[in-house]
Amino acid sequence: MLGARAKIGLVVPANNSVIEPEFWSVLPRGVAAYATRILARGNLTPEAVRKMETQVDRAVDELAATGVDVIAYADMVTTFIMQRGWNEAKVAQISARTGVACLSAWTALRDALGALGVRRFALGTPYPASIHATARPFFEAQGFDVVADATLDILAMREVPKVEGAILERFVDGLSKAAADAVVLLATDLPTFGSIAKLESACGRPVLSSNQTLLWAALRAAGVKDRIPQLGRLMEC
Repeated sequence: MLGARAKIGLVVPANNSVIEPEFWSVLPRGVAAYATRILARGNLTPEAVRKMETQVDRAVDELAATGVDVIAYADMVTTFIMQRGWNEAKVAQISARTGVACLSAWTALRDALGALGVRRFALGTPYPASIHATARPFFEAQGFDVVADATLDILAMREVPKVEGAILERFVDGLSKAAADAVVLLATDLPTFGSIAKLESACGRPVLSSNQTLLWAALRAAGVKDRIPQLGRLMEC
C-alpha cells in the first residue's frame, strides 16, 4: 500500500518547483508525500508573502482530507516576514485545526540544530538583500550565534530553483571559512539534495538546508527513523 509507513503532507508555495522532486528522490520505502499549493508568484516581497499566507488554512484542510500523518508548512521566509512568534502559533493552530501533527521550515530547522548540538553557524540564503537582512537578527534573538552570512540576492521567485550545484558549492565555500559548527542554507525552493554530501565533505561540518531539515523532521514525527546517507550527518540523528 502506498504510504503504508507514513504519509507526509506538504503545504508548498506555488512558485516552488524543487521540494516535491527532492522529497520523491529520497523517500524511504513505504513513505509517500502529498502536496497542496498556495499561490505565490512574481518577486519575493513582504506583501507577496502576507498574501500567500492567507491561503494556508484552505491548503491544510485539503491535506487533512488526504489522511496524512504529518503536515509540513514548507516555507521559510514567513518566519522573518510575519510577526515574532507567528510561526510557532501557526504550527499549533494547524495541528489543532486538523488533528494532525504539524511542523514548519523554521521548527524543523530549530529541532535539527538542537539534535546536532549546533549553536554557532554560518548562514546562506537566496533571498533579496532586504529580506536576508532580517534573518540574522531573528536567529540571534533565538539565542544562536550567526558567525557569517551571505545571500545570492535573488528577487524573482522563479529564479531560485535554477541555482546550480556549482554555484552552491562556491557559495558554501565562502561561508565555510568562518569558525562555525555548521552551515545553514535557507529556502525550500533552493536545490540542495544533490549537493549536501559533497558540501559536507568539502567543509568538514554539517550542512543543513530547509528541505533536508523538513524531511528529517517529518520522517521523525511520523516515526520513521531511516537514514538517508546522501543527505548528510543530520540523517544519522
